[in-house]
Amino acid sequence: MLLTQYQITTFKRVGEEVFGPDAQLYLFGSRVDERRAGGDIDLYVVGFDRPTEQQIEAKLRFLSKVKLSIGDQLIDQQAEQTGVLL
Repeated sequence: MLLTQYQITTFKRVGEEVFGPDAQLYLFGSRVDERRAGGDIDLYVVGFDRPTEQQIEAKLRFLSKVKLSIGDQLIDQQAEQTGVLL
């Protein structure tokens, strides 16, 4: 797993704060495979069944709190290079 202990602890703490104690965070994507270079951090939340508007608000709160703790490194740097303008 390509995360520091600080990142893991932060995700768990903020996840419980925002999504509640029953929610679980799963890491997936390139950060799971230690043979890969890493990249953006892909998280999936389970156990937070709310209406869509509440889910969006919670996701924004989670991202804000995490970025204040660990910085903007979550932003996918490939987006500028490989993204397609809509």
